[in-house]
Amino acid sequence: MNYGQRTNSVNPRVRVIPARERISWNSENRDGQKLKVAAYARVSTLEEHQNSSYDLQVSYYTEYIQKNPAWELYKVYADEGVTGTNTIHRIGFNQMIEDAKTGRFRMIITKSISRFARNTLDCISTVRMLKDKGVGVYFEKENIDTLDSKSELLLTILSSLAQEESRSISENTRWGIQKRFSQGKIHCPTTFFLGYDTDESGEIVVNEEEAVVVKGIFSKFLSGKGCSVIARELMEDGMLTARGNSKWTSDSVHKILTNEKYMGHCLAQKTVTLDFISHRRVKNRDHQPQYLVKNSLPAIISEEDWHEVQQELKRRKNLLHNPEGKYRMNYSGRSVFSNKLSCGECGRPVTRRRLTTKKQRKKVNFTAWQCRVSSGRDPGFKDCRNQYIWEEELEKSFVELLYEMKQDKVAIVTEAEQIIGEHALTEVEEARLNELDQQIENVANQISDMAIRESTTNDPVYDATMRHLVYEQEILQMERDELNNNQQDSIYLRNRLKEFLKCLDAVMAPNIEFAPDIFHSTVERGTVYRNHQVELTFKCGIKRRISVKRLK
Repeated sequence: MNYGQRTNSVNPRVRVIPARERISWNSENRDGQKLKVAAYARVSTLEEHQNSSYDLQVSYYTEYIQKNPAWELYKVYADEGVTGTNTIHRIGFNQMIEDAKTGRFRMIITKSISRFARNTLDCISTVRMLKDKGVGVYFEKENIDTLDSKSELLLTILSSLAQEESRSISENTRWGIQKRFSQGKIHCPTTFFLGYDTDESGEIVVNEEEAVVVKGIFSKFLSGKGCSVIARELMEDGMLTARGNSKWTSDSVHKILTNEKYMGHCLAQKTVTLDFISHRRVKNRDHQPQYLVKNSLPAIISEEDWHEVQQELKRRKNLLHNPEGKYRMNYSGRSVFSNKLSCGECGRPVTRRRLTTKKQRKKVNFTAWQCRVSSGRDPGFKDCRNQYIWEEELEKSFVELLYEMKQDKVAIVTEAEQIIGEHALTEVEEARLNELDQQIENVANQISDMAIRESTTNDPVYDATMRHLVYEQEILQMERDELNNNQQDSIYLRNRLKEFLKCLDAVMAPNIEFAPDIFHSTVERGTVYRNHQVELTFKCGIKRRISVKRLK
């Protein structure tokens, strides 16, 4: 036998059973039953013209299936106003897949691959899963039947194109939004924005009733109250949040305090979408440029008060540590001394205690302040023997100190001015700061002009020039921030000195009643040393040491 030749002979013991030709979707089933068919329609937005497209898709497939005598309409599944790049929020699509798994129909008709899914992975994996269940998908525009063995390669290519189209649309949309921001056009919905409304002409206006709540939050914070205390008081007063809820949280109060819109400015693009498929938004930590649009809406809080709140937030954050920044503790606004005192021996926080003593054989309760370590409240730290100090004596000693300082205001002013001078800018630095302001404004204007003129996203000259301008702006801004911080420190110290002198004028005698608001507004921190010595650092920069030992 010539083994090189191929033989077409069949073993007589083998009977070939030919494959039955696959019946067309449009043909009658051999068992006489109609083919159960479902349809899927989707539009990605809720705009008016998209709504008409949605209705047309639903009515078209209903009529299209019903007029075929070989088909029986099971259901038209639809999703309105959802994206096709993922399946998480597509209720109609997910219900269709679940029904397909249980065998309720055998065929799905949809307009195109992009209507079914713009994510290649979702598209291919779903089609394969349905194919295993004996359910086919027919894409009308591309004329692809997924039960055809030759369809997968074409389906992969076309679904990849649909995903790429979605990516391109996402980038173009993002570019358009950024261009609007660079032109000073902000997007600021006021539906759930406490203090603001949008009038009939689309302009943002102040809601005077809600603005009172916002102003009260800022005022209470500057008076020394914490976010949790403010939230509790708002609930006690029956105030409602922007969403109409009666429950306030410290986080919601903190967000109001840090929202720059209340001083009339808008920082655009605080969050960004990194992945066009998952659409997950994250905080913009140098992922994309941000745009500060000044005077973009009416102010409720003055710039001075807003910046003072930010400084107070920073101060309270720093007070969570000891003066050397080693140990952390929580902020409390219950007492005027809370978070103000630290131990001069070990650096740990000094906290409030309720103690008991005997006076003339009678039990007497009193309030004291003691280091957490020496009081045994910090088991992780040892070897601190600092004594406690009476709160009553601390209050008396503070009033006496103020009266003494009032008698020598000239020396106080001289000492404070010397400290302020160490932070103040020189004439050369002030001139440089003004020059930097002008340079930054010129660069910002160039960036805005380029954004207005440029209409394409793939011009390499435009991209290179824009990157250079942004880099130049960042370098100038870094230098300006350093000078401005020094200037703000000197301004802060000078304002605190003026306030301190006013407080001294209010002290008429060394034995007047202790005023918590004066202590809060004038004292930055206190350090408790041995032998009941306390060093007070005032907000104007000067320091004084007092003795708070209780006389028996």
